Amino acid sequence: MQLENETSDFIEFKVDRKDLAKNLGISKEDNFPEVFATARMIALMEASAAKILIPLLNDGELSVGVEVNVKHLAPTLCGDIVKSTATFVGMEGKLYKFSIEVEDSGGKIGEGTHTRAIVTKDRLMAGANKRVGK
Repeated sequence: MQLENETSDFIEFKVDRKDLAKNLGISKEDNFPEVFATARMIALMEASAAKILIPLLNDGELSVGVEVNVKHLAPTLCGDIVKSTATFVGMEGKLYKFSIEVEDSGGKIGEGTHTRAIVTKDRLMAGANKRVGK
C-alpha cells in the first residue's frame, strides 16, 4: 500500500494537568506557565502523523519520528480540547513527510513539519542497545 499526497488524519485530545508546561519542569529552578506544554503539543503532532502510517506497517514494524520543526503559536488552558491534523505531503527517499496543524477552541495554536520512518522494532532496539554497549 502507498500513501496518496494530501492523505490526512487527526487526533483530538483533552488537555489535562499533566500536560501543562508547569508540570514538565526538569529542575527545581524551572518556573513554567500553566498552559499546554510545547513538548506535549509535539507529542500530539507526532501521534497524528504516526496514525496515518498504521495501515502501512507489517508485523514487527513501527514508525519513528526523525525530524520535527514546529511553531507553538498560542497558549491553551487545562481542560480545552486540542486537535492535531497531520497531512502526508510526500516521500524523501524512505522518509515520510508531513505538514501538521494544531488548534484549540480559540483557533490555531501550532504548526509545523514532521518526518517519520518505518523500521522494525527489533532493528531499532538492537541499534539502541549497541549504542550503549548492551
